[in-house]
Amino acid sequence: MRISEAKDCIKTLLTSTHSVTALISERGVGKTSAYQQCAQELGIDYIALYAAALEGPDFMGLPAKDLDNGITRYLAPQFLPTEVAIQNGLHKEEGILVLEEINRVPSDTVSVLYPLLLEHKINGHQLGKGWRIGVTMNPDSMNYLVNSLDDAMLDRFISITVDPSIEDYVTYSKNHHGNAHVLDFLKAFPDMLLVTNKTNGSATMAKTPTPRAWTKVQEILNQCLLADHLLLELISGIVGPVASAAFIGYRSNWSMDMPDSSIMVKNYDLERDKVLKLLTQNQTPLITKVIEKVIARLENDELMVAQIDAFLSDLPDELSMYFYKYLSREDQECFDYYSDRSLVFENIGGILIERMVQS
Repeated sequence: MRISEAKDCIKTLLTSTHSVTALISERGVGKTSAYQQCAQELGIDYIALYAAALEGPDFMGLPAKDLDNGITRYLAPQFLPTEVAIQNGLHKEEGILVLEEINRVPSDTVSVLYPLLLEHKINGHQLGKGWRIGVTMNPDSMNYLVNSLDDAMLDRFISITVDPSIEDYVTYSKNHHGNAHVLDFLKAFPDMLLVTNKTNGSATMAKTPTPRAWTKVQEILNQCLLADHLLLELISGIVGPVASAAFIGYRSNWSMDMPDSSIMVKNYDLERDKVLKLLTQNQTPLITKVIEKVIARLENDELMVAQIDAFLSDLPDELSMYFYKYLSREDQECFDYYSDRSLVFENIGGILIERMVQS
């Protein structure tokens, strides 16, 4: 769901239940900000803990001797909003305690957290009645160094999976001094808001854009006066070289009218002048994004084959090969359909197949 929808769910659950909410998303989508905004909008306190930096004893508290009763008691850690801490004025009566990236927490610490998540109590320390708990997680995939949580732990959460939304991001940015160049670029290419590496090789180490990264880009553009070649270096270090090149190319031609992929697949001639303008200006990164948007709209349709052939006939062979290589990765059935019927593929197919085998 969208981050705005997730916030509505969180606020309802915070005010109506004692459930533990778990926000799950790719990096940089806004999990932490969502909890912060919910707390602010509800007028309650907010505490965030990077749980992986803590150990079980940090949550259990410091042992203290009670000689009068011949027992050991535990002093609650300062960061926990316990009933005693609230009575002593150390914490507000209502709030949300967020355990960040809980699936990076070592297994021995996770076991300590069970009663905190289930009963809002740990080692005799009871959280204040007005406090709720939330957690954040990255997906359990090869792109993140996370630990798999068992079913017993997952059963304690109401999991909310968040996907990036260009509408939410634009609204957020406009309320936080957004940059018109960045927002116009992302509205033209919404798939550049978040790019996740899917390969297993060294390419997974390359930087790719996230909403958080684009926010940093907006900050630099709004506050730093630098030459374009220096901006390119800085932005490349934030969103990666591919996104950076595409953005700088778009920014240098801000008034550029981008081709509409939904029209191109039905009647390429209507958008051809825009494509040729991009080619004349050597806007290769933008052309590759147009190609990807066109591929997302493809159907197994003879009329579309003709429009695609007309489009590819205007492109250099390298970009035509990129089209079919990307298509084979995204939709093998569609690749088979178009490669069997395309006149352009007849000319480049041999070289493309050889390269794909080598890679």
